Amino acid sequence: MTEEEKKEFEEFLEWKAEKKRKEEEISVKQEEAEKQVKVNAQIPQVEEEKNMGFDNKRVPYSSNNEKNESNNTDGKSSNFPLPFVLFIFLLLFIMCIALLPNSTDGNQTTSYQTESTSNSEADKERLDSLAAIDAAEAKRQDSLKRAKRIELLKNTIKIKKAYLSSPNSAGGVDAHLVWKNVSNKTIKYLNWSGYPINAVGDPVSCEVRGTIEGGGMVTGPIKPGTTYGYGTYWDCLWYNYSAKKLVLTEINIEYMDGSSIHINKNELKYVR
Repeated sequence: MTEEEKKEFEEFLEWKAEKKRKEEEISVKQEEAEKQVKVNAQIPQVEEEKNMGFDNKRVPYSSNNEKNESNNTDGKSSNFPLPFVLFIFLLLFIMCIALLPNSTDGNQTTSYQTESTSNSEADKERLDSLAAIDAAEAKRQDSLKRAKRIELLKNTIKIKKAYLSSPNSAGGVDAHLVWKNVSNKTIKYLNWSGYPINAVGDPVSCEVRGTIEGGGMVTGPIKPGTTYGYGTYWDCLWYNYSAKKLVLTEINIEYMDGSSIHINKNELKYVR
């Protein structure tokens, strides 16, 4: 778990604890209110019982009391009974308490939705960062793979010369390829391909065969450290008086241990 995820989890626990604490406070308040109502409801009843009972200093149902009761009976009183007032007050108090959690939950829901939106944005940024890291890692792996390939190519052969002879009387040109085995393995076969170009760099075709690309094969064994090609050539590989230079396109090497390697046109620069 990252530091940011840990922080988010701790904030969620704090929010949950705060909600539980508020719910407990509301529950305690409700219990206290119910107790207070019971107490307030019992007080008038006790007082009424005292007024109805005998007192050491006066006799109940005195003339004054009878007079007051007569006045209260004959006249219309504008005051509400105390228990009724307390009941209304308690009802209003309970309604206010009942509405309070809804408001609190609404605020918490809004806060949670805002937090969820913030978390979504954070998740998106985290995913973008991970994608960028993956892309960088893929690029690094490609670079390492390319470097490894170049190092392998440099330890195969070293081309010293690749050229054409001057045209003979019929326009035939010979192909020459001089190279050295710089690997630690014995070469069994080496096949090369290429085409001739004229003095301005354009490919030219063989006027006899009608082909442009040609090539040759070397049969080994060519041991490690051996240079091959001096005194060896491919006779009249093309017939064209304008052919001046030889351009290689690929080389395929097969070793005595059965392994092989292909060197394409873009990789030939690493074996020169």
